[in-house]
Amino acid sequence: MYRISSSAIRRSYRRLSSFTLVELLTVIVIIALLAALTLAAGGAVLKRAARVRATNEIQAMGAGLANYKVDNGVFPIYDMNPSPPLGVYPADPSTLGGVYQFSSELLYQALSGKTNYTDPTVAGTNSYVPFKSGQLGSLSNNTYVKDPFGFSYGYSTGDTTNNVPYNGDGFYDLWSTGGTTGVTTANPNYTNTWLVNWKQS
Repeated sequence: MYRISSSAIRRSYRRLSSFTLVELLTVIVIIALLAALTLAAGGAVLKRAARVRATNEIQAMGAGLANYKVDNGVFPIYDMNPSPPLGVYPADPSTLGGVYQFSSELLYQALSGKTNYTDPTVAGTNSYVPFKSGQLGSLSNNTYVKDPFGFSYGYSTGDTTNNVPYNGDGFYDLWSTGGTTGVTTANPNYTNTWLVNWKQS
């Protein structure tokens, strides 16, 4: 009668219960692929949520601008001297100190009734939009409104002939680039990168 030794049984069990290098690599590759798919799907969900939030914020600011015009007769306009080149928007909305930031500062001051987030409402002004701190940025103690992608909103109030500075009584444009940077006016379709181009006559 042939008997199998206990040591042979243990060796056989170890061979049956262990993984080969190929099997381990296969499992690692599958896990990496699943992780990549999950991250991609999560990123798409976050971007879609940011776009929805930006749309809602633009609609809220649009309602505030309409109420501002009812009270003041015009949409918010610049009173800086000299006025910034309001018709020339840079390729990158994340550039601070440029037209995007100036327009977002104007939006904040006109719609909140404040100069800066920590200041009280200016006497004789109204608050049209209750901004939250997460919607705002600050540069040189100047508060501006930023979109969910971290960039300044674009805002302009139209212009008249002969390149007269924007007068605020015709219409306004209010938009987010949807997180896109680097577009140029040399591309005739660059406005397609905007999330919303909201006009009011």
